[in-house]
Amino acid sequence: MFPLARFRIEDASMEPALRAGDYVLVNRWAYGRRGPRSGDVVVFRDPEAPARLLVKRVERVDPSGAVLVRGDNDAFSRDSRAFGAVGREGLIGKVVLRARA
Repeated sequence: MFPLARFRIEDASMEPALRAGDYVLVNRWAYGRRGPRSGDVVVFRDPEAPARLLVKRVERVDPSGAVLVRGDNDAFSRDSRAFGAVGREGLIGKVVLRARA
């Protein structure tokens, strides 16, 4: 598997940091040796619809390694407030670069 992947932002849940139509470059190997940290922007599988990918900011990491995620735009974000913590196995990687649409 190639370590970098490109994803397109589909909604406004991460505005103003990421806008709908922006592209992000994701490091899939970012969490091989160390776990995610508070403040990281991550791509992960939606716990309620695993075929769908979401992009959110890590709010907190619990002792088991699961992360609580939250969108920057509270009014438009479905995140850990709705579906709870995301297990480490659901993480795709860390956003390392943004390209504005």
